[in-house]
Amino acid sequence: MNRVKKLFQKSTARLNAMRRILYLFFLIGICATAQKDKLKPADSLFYSEIYKKAQELRETNLDSSLYYFQQLDNFLADKDYSKKRFRVMLDIGNVYLTQGQSDRALETYLKIAEASQLDEDAQFKLYAEISIANIYLDSEEYQKALERFRSIRENHSVTDSSKINLVPYCVIYNNEGIANENLGNYEEAEELYQMAISLSSELDEDYYLANAYSNMGSLEVKRENYPEALDWHRKALEIREASNYTLGIAQSETHIGGILLNLARPEEAETYLRRSLERSVKMGYEKQIIENTTALKEIYEQRGDFENAFEMQRLEMDSRAAVLNEESIKNQERLKAKYEYELEKQMEEENRRYRETVYKFIFGLLILLLIIAFILYRLQTIKTRKEQLQTENIKKEKHLLHQELDYKNKKLMSNLMFLLQKNEMISGLIEKLRETKKQTKTQTDKTISSIIRELKHSHNKESWDEFDLYFQEVHSEFYEKLSSNYQLTPNEMKLAAFTKLKLSSKEISSLTGQSIRTIDVGRYRLRKKLGITNSETNLTTFLNSL
Repeated sequence: MNRVKKLFQKSTARLNAMRRILYLFFLIGICATAQKDKLKPADSLFYSEIYKKAQELRETNLDSSLYYFQQLDNFLADKDYSKKRFRVMLDIGNVYLTQGQSDRALETYLKIAEASQLDEDAQFKLYAEISIANIYLDSEEYQKALERFRSIRENHSVTDSSKINLVPYCVIYNNEGIANENLGNYEEAEELYQMAISLSSELDEDYYLANAYSNMGSLEVKRENYPEALDWHRKALEIREASNYTLGIAQSETHIGGILLNLARPEEAETYLRRSLERSVKMGYEKQIIENTTALKEIYEQRGDFENAFEMQRLEMDSRAAVLNEESIKNQERLKAKYEYELEKQMEEENRRYRETVYKFIFGLLILLLIIAFILYRLQTIKTRKEQLQTENIKKEKHLLHQELDYKNKKLMSNLMFLLQKNEMISGLIEKLRETKKQTKTQTDKTISSIIRELKHSHNKESWDEFDLYFQEVHSEFYEKLSSNYQLTPNEMKLAAFTKLKLSSKEISSLTGQSIRTIDVGRYRLRKKLGITNSETNLTTFLNSL
C-alpha cells in the first residue's frame, strides 16, 4: 500500500498541472458580455445554435464538441466576425488542452495573442496569455509559468471593479498558486488560493470557488494533512455536482480517491476512482484516464486481481500514446520557443523605446538647462545694469544734494549779510531819531521814543525769525543734537547758531540788538554749559564738530 501511496502522490503532482485546464471554460461565457460584433439575424441564430451544441458536447464528448467549434470558427472567419471568432478560438484551444493536445492548444492561443492587439481586444489577449501560461504549467515548467502569471498581473491591471475585469483574476490567483505550490512555495500558494476564494465568493462565482477549494485540498495533500485535504475536495465536489460540472466532478473524484488511498481506505478510493474513470473515458479526457488507471492498476495488483490490473494497464498505455506522441511534443516545444522569441523581441522593442525616451528626455533637459542658463544670464545682465544705473542715480542725487546744500549755504550767508546791512541801517536810523529827539518838543519826544522802541523790537524779532528759518533748512540736526545733549536756553541756542556760522560778537550784537559785552558774557556761559574748560579749544570749532 505504501507503494500505491507514493505512486498516487506522484500522479497527483501531475494531475495538479491539469487543474487549470477547466478554468478558462467559464471565462468564455463572461467574455460574451464584452462582445461588440453585431451579427445579422440569420447569422446570430446559426451562431447561437451551433455554439450551444458545442458547449453541451464539451461535457460529454470532446471530439464532437471540437468539431462544432471548428465549424463555427470557419463560419465566423468567412463572415469576418473577429471578436466572436476570438471567443470560439479560446474554446477550441481549451478543448485541445483538455484532450492533451498541448501543441495545438498553444498554437491556437498564440494566434489569438497575435491577432488581438488592439485596445478593444485586450480582454481576449488577456485570456490568451493566461492560456499560454497554463501550457507551461501543463509542461511542468513551473518557474516559467510563475513568471508569465506575474507578468500578466503587472501588464493587465484592473481598471474598474466590474465583474468582467475581476473574474480573470480568480483564474490567475489559482494558477499562480499552483505554480508556487509545485515549486515548494506553500505559503505563497496558500495566500493566492485564499485570494481566489475571497474574490470568487465576492463575485458569487461557484465555479471558481470550487477550483480554489480543490487547490487548497491538493496543497494540504502536499503537507500530508489528509483529513483537511479531504474536507476541501469534498467541498469542491459538492459545488461541482450541484452545477453538473462534469470535468470538475471527475477531477474531484480522482483527488478524493487518492486521499482515501493515503488514509488506507482502498475500497472507498476504488469507488471514486472508478466513477472518475468512467466520466473521463466517456469524455475522451486522456490525461485524467492516465491518472485514474495508474492508481487503480496498483490497487488491483495489491489485491491480486491481475485481470483488472491488465485492463487498467491497457487503458493507460492507449491514453499515454494519444497524449505523449513525439511529434506533438516537438511541435509544442517549437511553439514555446517561438512564443518566447516573440516575447524577447517585444522586450527588446520596449527597451529600445525606453532608451529613446530617456535620450529624448536628456536632450530636452539639456535644451531646457541651456534656456534657463541664458535666461539667468540675461537676468544677471539686467540686474547688473540696473545696479549700475542705481549707483549712477545715487551719485547724481548726492551731487544734486551737495549743490542744493551749497546753494542754501550761499543763500543763508547772503541773507545774513542782508540782515546785517539792514540792521546797521536801522541802527543808523535809530541813532538819528535819538538826535532828533533832543531837538523837538515834549509831545514829539514821546512819539519818537515810541517809534524807536517798536522799530528796535521789530527788527530784532524779524531778523532772528528769518535767520532761524534759513538756518534750520541747512543745519536741520544742529538744534536736535544741542537739545538732546545739553540744557540750553533759547538765547543760548541762538548764540550757538550764530557762533557756528563764525559771526563776531559785533555782528551778533547787530543782529540781536544786544551789547557786545552781553554777547561775550553769553559766549562764556555757553562754553561752561558745553563743558569746554580748555581755553585752547575754539567754541566755533567745537560747535561745527557736532
